[in-house]
Amino acid sequence: MYGILLLLLLTLPLLFQTMFGRKAISESIKLNLSEVCLISFFSQILFYYFAFKLLDYKLRSESNGQFHCGMPFVGLVIIEFFFIIVLIIIMVVQFFIRKSYNRNIEKH
Repeated sequence: MYGILLLLLLTLPLLFQTMFGRKAISESIKLNLSEVCLISFFSQILFYYFAFKLLDYKLRSESNGQFHCGMPFVGLVIIEFFFIIVLIIIMVVQFFIRKSYNRNIEKH
């Protein structure tokens, strides 16, 4: 249960960026692409904090208040850096798509 919740917390901003970034490019929502990117980036950091606290709670509850190994935290940090890099790549690609989309609209 906790593993799925941790993964869900870390992937929700990626899904938000992908879905709402596409809608912001086509201007079918009120938010522009910059606002969607800021929301997803800050929510990625905020959800990482919640995932960290959830992992801390899980490890402390399993071992009566003391945990002996910090390797799950290292794994969480590495996964978070990976997701932030993927999120930044998605943002850059969407900015290029928006630039191309705007250029095509101006030509017509």
